[in-house]
Amino acid sequence: MHARKRRKEEGFTLVELIVVVAILGFLLSIAIPRYLTARTTAAQAATKANLHQLASSMELYMTEHPEVGDTYPTNDDVASWLSAYIPKAPVPPGGGNYRYAQLDGDADTNPGDSYVIWDPNPYGGKYFAAGPGGAIGDGTTKVEAINKATGLNLTNEPTPTPLNW
Repeated sequence: MHARKRRKEEGFTLVELIVVVAILGFLLSIAIPRYLTARTTAAQAATKANLHQLASSMELYMTEHPEVGDTYPTNDDVASWLSAYIPKAPVPPGGGNYRYAQLDGDADTNPGDSYVIWDPNPYGGKYFAAGPGGAIGDGTTKVEAINKATGLNLTNEPTPTPLNW
């Protein structure tokens, strides 16, 4: 008689298993969206920090090398400028390389008086760019982010140079 009672008491009932599965499903329905949001927020913060570091290095180079005047580096020279302060090029959270372009900020005879560094990957539907002084801009398109970072009104994405050294 005792053997039969023990067999009934050894496992979980179907109702208990259903309750546990329902609780796990409820907890996962809360946790997964929060996890995805946290990943997007972390990627946005990382790319902003990287862009700020790259822009600060650009400004530091100009401060320490007055012989360059007010002209930012050409697309061909930018890696040598930045590698003086950053031993290895940062990689965007979304992969690939950050992009750089020398710009003419005021349409005068002094080309190269502005620049932009941007991440070609969107994070949470936003693109990010850095301009002179380390200004960070964001937007739903690359051009919008670039315009916010530089204060310019570009209609097309500038010709980029990948930042990799």
